[in-house]
Amino acid sequence: MKSSSKFLFIAMVGMAVLAAPTKTHALSPDSDNDVLVQEIPAESILVEKIPADELSMESFRAGTLDRDAIRKLADSCIAAGQYQKADELFEKLLLLYPLDEEIIRKAILTYETLSNAEKALPLYDKLLKRHPNDSRLTVKAARANLWTGRTTTALKLYEVIVNAGIASNTLIAEYANALFTDKQYAKAALRYRQLVDKNGITKKSVIDFIYKIADAGEDAEVGKLLASLEKRFPGDTEVLQTRGNIALKKNNFPEVLKINQQILQISPENEPALLVWAEIASWQKDYSTSLAYYDRLIKKGKPATDSYFRQMGYREKARVLGWMAKYSQSLSQYDEAVQAYPRNEALKAEAMAKSAYFRNAYRQAVKAYKAWIVAEPNQPEAQFDLGQLYMQKGLWKEALKCYDLILSKTPEHRQATLAKQKIEVLSSMPLLRTGADFLEVKSPWKSINVTYNGFYAALSYPFQEGLTGSLNLDNKSYRFEDLNNSLDKKSISTGIEYSYLPDLLVRANIGYNRSSGVINDTYTGSFETESQPLDNFHFGIGFRKEDVIDNAKTFQDNLQRNRWKGRALYNGYRSWEAGVDCDFANYSDGNTNLTAGADVAAHLLYGTNRLDLTFRLQDYGFPDVNSDVNTHYWTPKSFTTKTAGIEWRHYFNDELFLGVNDTYVTTKYHISFEPLGNVSHQIHGAIHHDWTNSFSTIIEGQYSWASISNYQDKLLKGEIRWFF
Repeated sequence: MKSSSKFLFIAMVGMAVLAAPTKTHALSPDSDNDVLVQEIPAESILVEKIPADELSMESFRAGTLDRDAIRKLADSCIAAGQYQKADELFEKLLLLYPLDEEIIRKAILTYETLSNAEKALPLYDKLLKRHPNDSRLTVKAARANLWTGRTTTALKLYEVIVNAGIASNTLIAEYANALFTDKQYAKAALRYRQLVDKNGITKKSVIDFIYKIADAGEDAEVGKLLASLEKRFPGDTEVLQTRGNIALKKNNFPEVLKINQQILQISPENEPALLVWAEIASWQKDYSTSLAYYDRLIKKGKPATDSYFRQMGYREKARVLGWMAKYSQSLSQYDEAVQAYPRNEALKAEAMAKSAYFRNAYRQAVKAYKAWIVAEPNQPEAQFDLGQLYMQKGLWKEALKCYDLILSKTPEHRQATLAKQKIEVLSSMPLLRTGADFLEVKSPWKSINVTYNGFYAALSYPFQEGLTGSLNLDNKSYRFEDLNNSLDKKSISTGIEYSYLPDLLVRANIGYNRSSGVINDTYTGSFETESQPLDNFHFGIGFRKEDVIDNAKTFQDNLQRNRWKGRALYNGYRSWEAGVDCDFANYSDGNTNLTAGADVAAHLLYGTNRLDLTFRLQDYGFPDVNSDVNTHYWTPKSFTTKTAGIEWRHYFNDELFLGVNDTYVTTKYHISFEPLGNVSHQIHGAIHHDWTNSFSTIIEGQYSWASISNYQDKLLKGEIRWFF
């Protein structure tokens, strides 16, 4: 189309509203009892487009254009949509024609098109002084003031129209939203109620506003608006659902369930109500009810036509099964969901993440959770699980990022709040452990005869994430059957630990020990390292130099041993794990021994009540000795034991996750089959209680006895842990 033809077309279809002074209106209703509040589009401006070869911005900037030419060039720029150039031209035109209403209106259009309403405000002031009764102009000026944050001025302009009784329902709602922006919540809600009462606003608009004032904490106004809606739409499930969602935000679960029951009575297969009921039941650990409602959602419709709620039924049911520690069933549910929705990338990412998580495959799990978060950036379930993975390895900064992101989107997320509080303690506060212990061991067969009681204190200080130093003090008093007096030993040790698991953990310790009487001082120490080079495979090796205090002779002779120990563990599934280890000891008097073992553990229950079964096969490789002198600290020959055990632990917590304070009791029983038909038994119990995030107590006791040999041990220990 040629330039002249384009101009003709624009002139024919354009409105001359801004090309000449607008006719003012008395503040009275139009024929449809409404004001014209629509914005005037750019193409409605009557402009004259000048051919580019006649006028140009270069000529304007060179100062060779007269007033009329600049004015025509501005019209041409507007017609071509070149508002940045028009902006530059109107700076000059407003100086040349400060009272020209046509230029003022075109300048306003240009500024607002460029989202620069700030420059339009003084121009609106000029026009309103000339046309104080122009309703359209008043509304446009109100909007411009509102856009630029001048809420008080905007409200005054809106009120001119509203109080005159000529505002449309749409404009009244706009005014109410401006009142909300100014935090005049009661006035804003009153306007909405008036619109509801006269059926002048859509249900959706009112519901959206209800959520806004609910977030502002205006509970009374929420109640009034809901009452107006329920009167206007009696028995409407969407309105009831809104009331339920408001109650849900306040964790008023009884009220939510009551409302959803009403919804299901009206509409038995209402999907939002079924989903909310199932979610609340799962949060309250009523898993049977939760699963039943999820099943009702899943059975509705066919995958090709069903809704978001049915998809969530699949996903939430799989999550609940995971919370119940029914991992195989959970993964089966995820597989079924993926088959039903093969195009749902977020669902597939979640299924892969949960599979790796349940298998303890740390690296795979972290990678899968990051992929899930890419698919669903604001998914709290993904962020929380990833934070838990980082917490398992002591990666506090990474875990905090996850919890902070959750809380930025969902401030009421209780688990994230608790986990974050716990991390702030664990990552930055020194830990003091102090306690007292008592131990008595008697075993003629194993040449052990010692009783001690003592006090200890250990201080750990986190220098930075992954790097911790420690100082330990220990004071023990030993008594032996063949000595009339007791012997004391005071020990001090210091150590350091570097942890960047799963890659590497290194721990080193050195100690100094002083004993009573003429017994020489000794030095002890240890070095340990652990790594997880592959997911589910753990390897560790360590060295320990220690005093042998089995009886009076080993104590008085300053007998020491150097122990090298290695262990490999596989924990591919949460339901079981297996390991092997080897321990070589070299004694200071020249004796050696080699001990090797293998064990397996089955985790039958995993949750509030936990039940583990264990079995261990261990071979004690003591070289045969011919002199009684060498048998004062071990058995005269090698032997093998077979030990079976059971451990039951009960948590009193309502929730179980890393970061929550724990309170639990645990009991263990072991039975060991030894040579010569000897059977030994051991029972062990402990009570652990976290009083606060930073203060805990532990009490434990143990008793062992044998069927043939005169073997027994007794242990009693109490400890306080305090982060400060």
